[in-house]
Amino acid sequence: MGSAIRKIGNSAGVILPKPVLETLGAKLGDTVEFITEGSTVRIEAVKSDPRDGWEEDSRRLGEQGLSEDSREWLDAPLNVEADAEWEWDGKW
Repeated sequence: MGSAIRKIGNSAGVILPKPVLETLGAKLGDTVEFITEGSTVRIEAVKSDPRDGWEEDSRRLGEQGLSEDSREWLDAPLNVEADAEWEWDGKW
């Protein structure tokens, strides 16, 4: 199965036949990644953005409110004077 390189604006593109898209598990609009190994180019479908759903999850967690343990940590008094005495010795 082959395909020609075509001009697309200032770039070039290759049309992927439907069976290739099906093999990749990709559809129009999906993101793919190109991996080059010498003169070989491999195309892999990017399954999902690692940040997909973060906004909804943050909203849901905010609506649930804080647990008693989380509230205790947030309300804990800070001892800024004692912390100021700490000095890092440059070692881990």
